[in-house]
Amino acid sequence: MMMEELELSEEWVEDTWKELEQARGEKLIKGSKKRSKKSDEIQEIILTFEDTDGLDLDDTYMISIKANSIVIGKQENKKGTIKSVGLAQLKEKRFLEYIAWDDDNYDESIFRLTMAFEKGYSIEIAGSIVIQEIKPK
Repeated sequence: MMMEELELSEEWVEDTWKELEQARGEKLIKGSKKRSKKSDEIQEIILTFEDTDGLDLDDTYMISIKANSIVIGKQENKKGTIKSVGLAQLKEKRFLEYIAWDDDNYDESIFRLTMAFEKGYSIEIAGSIVIQEIKPK
């Protein structure tokens, strides 16, 4: 019974974030962080991926990620120390995998998502998360 619940959960994540499934294995060619007002509790980044699968006519596609917290980092050593870096550091790195979980270590449950890139780079996302593909105008 427990295994069925896990499989349903994985299917839900894949259906909910189909944009991440589409981007897996693709190279990030551009990233930008939306400037927000100090009173804004939501952060946003725009990621542009090369489409090597030929799914899009333009050979690229963009994903908007909005969340309460977005931190870009690089693993510094084998002990797992993470150093904060700029979004530009991810350029030309392949998006390898994502891991999502519900973190119950705080007073309230916080949803978290880690996007892993080549060479130890990652994007840590937490809180209320919205991921959408941005269609060209």
